[in-house]
Amino acid sequence: MRKIILIQLLLIIISCHSQDKEKDNNRTHDKPELTKIETSINHKSMQTYTDEEFTDQDILRYKKNKIEEGYEYIREDGSLVYEVDYECVMYRRYITPKGSLFVIHKEYHPNKKLWLKFETFGDRGFIKGLRYEYDEKGKLIKVEDWGKPYKFTWEQVKKYIEEDLKLDLLKDKVVVDNNLEYPGYSFPTWSITYIGKYKEDPKGGLIRIMLNGVTGELLVVERQLGKGGDGTSLDLLYKKKN
Repeated sequence: MRKIILIQLLLIIISCHSQDKEKDNNRTHDKPELTKIETSINHKSMQTYTDEEFTDQDILRYKKNKIEEGYEYIREDGSLVYEVDYECVMYRRYITPKGSLFVIHKEYHPNKKLWLKFETFGDRGFIKGLRYEYDEKGKLIKVEDWGKPYKFTWEQVKKYIEEDLKLDLLKDKVVVDNNLEYPGYSFPTWSITYIGKYKEDPKGGLIRIMLNGVTGELLVVERQLGKGGDGTSLDLLYKKKN
């Protein structure tokens, strides 16, 4: 997790040297910001203002306990929390509820007010549901529905993994991601990656599966052997015919 965070921090630090307009556009999770996932703000059903912040007490505790690049601790409710600081956004907090497949991401403005809030599968998978963005006064200014384009839902993907692939999402360390646009496809797709065997195939490796994000149809099954670089081979186990 810390390695992933360091990569994210590097990208953000680089963005700080861009023009002010570019800074605003780069305040996102590491996925393209597409207008077709933005949704209207519903003042009746959404919390359109927040007073949440990374408090002075939080900062003092963080500085006191920070080791190397961040601070990790377990809350009383069993949630694992990891915090980091950096120049541009000031503070970022990752919260993994006990036993959960999802991580809650919270980023804070330089004035300590909550800026972004969203959930991802693990610390590097797809964004689940709504992604909220607040201005420096705590007003909700943007909502994106990352689940909207996927008619074949996350719940159906989970069922496919557990019932068809016979995998345990936590124990088998399955990574799930998605793409609104992927080379060669004009529709959203799901990506499932794990180390092991594909169904009854006797040979194991790094398995990568792609599903149609609208119909759930199986598109591709690949198996990578080796650790990357020379000596690595890629077997195409299945590809849907056009």
